[in-house]
Amino acid sequence: MSVVDKIREQYKTNLMQELVAKPHRRRITHLDEVRNIGIIARELSDSEQITLSQFTHHMTNRGSMVRKIELPHNSGELLDKYGLPRPEFTQLFTSYHYDVLIDTTTGSDPYGPFVTLSASSSLRVGYGGTPPLPQTDNPKYPDPAAQPKCYLNIYDLIILGNSPFDLSTYLTNILQYLIQIRKTKR
Repeated sequence: MSVVDKIREQYKTNLMQELVAKPHRRRITHLDEVRNIGIIARELSDSEQITLSQFTHHMTNRGSMVRKIELPHNSGELLDKYGLPRPEFTQLFTSYHYDVLIDTTTGSDPYGPFVTLSASSSLRVGYGGTPPLPQTDNPKYPDPAAQPKCYLNIYDLIILGNSPFDLSTYLTNILQYLIQIRKTKR
């Protein structure tokens, strides 16, 4: 790794640590009480676009507003030199508050966690296997306690999966969990 790459990685780590340190009031509510949903996506396939469209339609019928931010395949001009999304790309999406914020990105790409931490939300949902989870088989950090702390506190709810990521199953699991939450008395 070159010196420039090390500086970029250190910058990203410091920025993520600053974002994680910002106050976040966690609140989980029953699905019937969810009014605003944000979805973070990257390079969705045609079948995933259809799945997301069906989810959006379903939630709109339930009375929820769904907003999506997607980083397309040709995203070079939307990212800065650190590989993070430019503020002008995320500004509209992050200007809203979400009852539930769903990160559909997976892997070690910082795009999903960065947008998750930049947006205001009551409940942050992520998929298991993303960097926030301690991994004992990670050769770089064999001890979970030695992993960077900025990756440990991003999501309030993590859906774990043993098989490759499937957007339909992921969204269905989120809805199943939110239905099980007790409704608040008004």
